[in-house]
Amino acid sequence: MKYSEYTEKLEAIKYFCFHKQTGTPHEFAKKLNVSERTVQRMVHELRDNGCPIIYNRLRNTYEIKSN
Repeated sequence: MKYSEYTEKLEAIKYFCFHKQTGTPHEFAKKLNVSERTVQRMVHELRDNGCPIIYNRLRNTYEIKSN
């Protein structure tokens, strides 16, 4: 994956998480056209860089943790 495509997907992850529209990891991977493992790695990278992403098991979606 090219760097520009990778950064676009990171921005897409943040957007979908903010709007709570990711769905399950499997559904989210399909939306982004990547593997579930890639979604996990990218979410982990965003968390490491200070983005408070959590997985809400009640809603089955990733979301940005609100304070």
